[in-house]
Amino acid sequence: KGSANSSTSNSDMEHTDPLERATTAPSTVRTWTDDDFRAAREADLAERTVPVGSMIAAVIGCLLLAMLLTSGKLVEIASRMDFGESRDQALGAAETVDRVANFLSLNRPYDLVGDLRSTRSDHSPDDVALVRTTTTVTVSTTTAALPAADETPRTSTTTSTTTVPVGRLVTEASPLRVYVAGDSQATYLGQALTTEADVPLAVETDARISTSLARPDYFDWPSRWIQVVSESAPEAVVLFLGANDHQDMADVDGTRLVEGTTTWEIEWRMRLAISLDVLTAEGAVVLWVTQPPMRDGRLDAGIQQINQLAMEVLATRRDVIVIDIWHLFGGDAGFTQRLAGPGGDTIEARISDGVHLSRRGASWVAAMIEEEITTRWTFDG
Repeated sequence: KGSANSSTSNSDMEHTDPLERATTAPSTVRTWTDDDFRAAREADLAERTVPVGSMIAAVIGCLLLAMLLTSGKLVEIASRMDFGESRDQALGAAETVDRVANFLSLNRPYDLVGDLRSTRSDHSPDDVALVRTTTTVTVSTTTAALPAADETPRTSTTTSTTTVPVGRLVTEASPLRVYVAGDSQATYLGQALTTEADVPLAVETDARISTSLARPDYFDWPSRWIQVVSESAPEAVVLFLGANDHQDMADVDGTRLVEGTTTWEIEWRMRLAISLDVLTAEGAVVLWVTQPPMRDGRLDAGIQQINQLAMEVLATRRDVIVIDIWHLFGGDAGFTQRLAGPGGDTIEARISDGVHLSRRGASWVAAMIEEEITTRWTFDG
């Protein structure tokens, strides 16, 4: 029978079958007007008030999460602080955060990045061989006097009767293997040797911020160098290190050695000697770059002491060349940011922090190193 109720269209019927319900279009579709869009937009852009307490809690939560994710970096920063009560407190707090992060596995990403960047040494301090040299000769020393404004810099080289023998023939197909290591000062120097040398060099730069021979607990250079000598076998090693060594040390028994004391000096000289033994064990020649004057008075006094101690060690070694840049960058006259460059033009030789060489200053030193290298290896053409 026909009736009003039975004449309802299929589109208005209740569909019990899921497929039919999913594929059947509704009988009515809402059409949005401009007013509807405007109202929805205003609602989305309406200012919302967030309680101050919630905001503070969110910020604190983000900071705590960031600390847990980078707990390894916190330990690293605390570890590089000078020995003392402040370091002990900071390191204790950082290690507590790191233990919590490790328990929650939140520090895994940071550790993975560190592993990929090879920031950890594969050797322990026990691996360092204490090989002693008994040959006493005078080392070749390159010194540079600070030029006058209208004078081209002069470089003089004094060589003893026992010289470093001339090395192999170096060609484009077989470049000289050069390893540049040190703290942040080594960064620009390595870049300059890589990009500006006129002779074929295969340069590896290993610059580690805030590192020193004084603090193997933060970064152990001799152990790192055992690995480098074994894997890369560099022929020339450029060391630009010492700006962070003017601090207290701990000996192998954990006894604190106060900077500047006799026992401290003996320990630092021994560490440099061990480092040189490791680096020259396979016949490499080391080029030691002295520290330039520093703007800060305390730091300047510290690096002068390091320069003196280094010279006492290097004077007895025929496998080390000293690149003395102290006078080149101001000498006893003190820190000089602008000075006459190798071409006679005035250059910004130091950056504004009063510590590091500028890119052009590093290029100047790189040219001195290249000059020494060319006298000790034979280059094709």
